[in-house]
Amino acid sequence: MKKYWLVARRNKIILIAMIIILGSLAGYYIYVRKNQVLPQAAIYFLDDIKLPEKGQKVLVFSPHPDDESIGAAGFIYDSVSKGAQVKIVLVTDGNKRHIKIRRYQEFEKATGILGVKKDDLIYLNYPDGNLKEENQSDLLAKFKDIIDQYRPNIIIYPSVRDTHPDHATTGKIVATVLKNEHFQMFAYAYLIHSRHWPQPKKMALDLYLLPPIKFINFDDQWQKLMLDAPALAKKREAVFSYQSQIKVPLLRRLILSSIRANELFTIEKSP
Repeated sequence: MKKYWLVARRNKIILIAMIIILGSLAGYYIYVRKNQVLPQAAIYFLDDIKLPEKGQKVLVFSPHPDDESIGAAGFIYDSVSKGAQVKIVLVTDGNKRHIKIRRYQEFEKATGILGVKKDDLIYLNYPDGNLKEENQSDLLAKFKDIIDQYRPNIIIYPSVRDTHPDHATTGKIVATVLKNEHFQMFAYAYLIHSRHWPQPKKMALDLYLLPPIKFINFDDQWQKLMLDAPALAKKREAVFSYQSQIKVPLLRRLILSSIRANELFTIEKSP
């Protein structure tokens, strides 16, 4: 009788354990299906990105006026604070709504907040929204010339998987140049546009920016830059400099959702 009771008790414990495990898996599945991003606790599994040292050079490619702040304001600010030189290449003129002058003014204000000098801003003036229709060989030559002349230690550019055509085109051109560059450097990509990402679509200073589930694989090395209070404050100030964009309802939620406790990058090239 005692043996039967022990077996029944053991089976009951096993059943309860299985229910808990299955419930947890179901909850995780529902979370993933709903949010399309990793849970917040996953931030602790991401490595920290390497920041430049004093005297090193950083080159940032920004498809539009605001992308540099949305994707990498914290990285830019921290780099300048460490004594690195940061140059930013603004690829398009941001003139899709015929406000080029205003967007350039916002760009200079935002990058100035992050510590970048006006002399370190490079304007390529390609038409906003039409980059993939431009002469790709011309783009490649210009990007290569900038990279070859500056010879940065770190390059930051948009992900080729970004769903915005200007971002994806910029990313592809930079990636093509980097394949044939043989001097030592780190290259990191940032993501801004992707379906169901980031989540939630609002400013949340206490939440982490995490990779989309669909981009988690063995080839990607996602890394984080945790933003301390000064860096987060500077990012927020820089992003809010782009009032011409924030006032557009469709853009506002996306732009403000970039202001999180960290920034997110993938390693594209390392020495």
